[in-house]
Amino acid sequence: MSEPRFRDACAISGIGWSALSKASGRTPAALATEAALAAIADAGLEPAEIDGLVTLFWGARDTPAPSEMVAALGLPRCRLSHCDAGGGAWACSAVMAAALAVHAGICRHVLVYRGANMRSAPPPSADPDYWPSGQRPWSEPFGAVHAATLYGPHVAAWMHAHGLSNSDFADLAVMQRAHARLNRKAMMQAPMSVDDHQQSPWIIRPFRLLDCSIFNDGAMALVVSASDAARGSKHGVVTIRAALGGSSGAPVRAWGSGDYWTLNAEALSRELYAQAGISVADIDIAQLYDPFTGMALMHVEQFGLAAAGQAARAVAEGEFGLDGRIALNSSGGHLSEGNLAGLGHVIEAVQQLRAGGVRDDLCDGEHSFDRSCCRQVRSPRIALVAGECGDSGLILAREA
Repeated sequence: MSEPRFRDACAISGIGWSALSKASGRTPAALATEAALAAIADAGLEPAEIDGLVTLFWGARDTPAPSEMVAALGLPRCRLSHCDAGGGAWACSAVMAAALAVHAGICRHVLVYRGANMRSAPPPSADPDYWPSGQRPWSEPFGAVHAATLYGPHVAAWMHAHGLSNSDFADLAVMQRAHARLNRKAMMQAPMSVDDHQQSPWIIRPFRLLDCSIFNDGAMALVVSASDAARGSKHGVVTIRAALGGSSGAPVRAWGSGDYWTLNAEALSRELYAQAGISVADIDIAQLYDPFTGMALMHVEQFGLAAAGQAARAVAEGEFGLDGRIALNSSGGHLSEGNLAGLGHVIEAVQQLRAGGVRDDLCDGEHSFDRSCCRQVRSPRIALVAGECGDSGLILAREA
């Protein structure tokens, strides 16, 4: 296969975020603008140089529309305005859309952002005239009205096939909390033990409270530029080596697979690695969408990072710690850092890969790799980032 022309042509040149909180006391537009301005400055750009905007939401639109951001940032020209309802399944596709616009010559610098008060002002519940549409008439009348009820049965089927129990989820939750405690912007800073996990209340089987992602207010943003334009940055260049998006059906993605737990990740990963010209052995860090511990472990297996039924064991044995074979969800992920529909996973991958590494751990000066204060992974070069169910994915690379 000839090398794809898209490979490494674009880079993530800037990243930024607001504080993550339970109640921001600010509008989503104010949060998004703060994160956007930070990302633009981090890229060494002025707001007027941004000429494309991409954002994402799920269900009700809870993030500022591109038209609002044009006004907030004072953009003189916007050549791409894209607002997608794919939520976390679309997080990596948002970056891909921005990169394709840059690669096609439509835009020079595209801002990808999300800002929302998901915790203090979530979208309203169904109004009296609400009637489910699409797939929902076949699930909501039977009580499947939120993500845990939709994905729980599929995770339970996977658990049954491999002889797993809820206690097998504990080590992942504990590991990601330990990572979050080395992350200044992470919401969940209290230590967690396996006993804490096992004593947390059931939400809906097979998920306990500490198996579930958190909801929060806040914003994150990044800038996608041509790699040539990003060279010379003080951060070095983190390129987009490969990108794919797609779906095998939403919100339940195991239809027609012959079992009840095969996700789009299995098919997408093969194509993604081939596009990037890598194998699993080349991956140094993985930032995988983690709405629930069980789903994150299914992602680990279906992206080929562990054999079927072996992800929980691999976590327990330290294979996915900061000094393990592949560092997994090094920011704490949605389980402990915060949830902005997957953008945090992309930003963490960029931080880990760029020169100087992460800037929001507890190190005072250079990275020490002392795991009481430092979450920087040693010399990572390749990162896998995945959206929910593997409906989108990225391979990011540190340019030599």
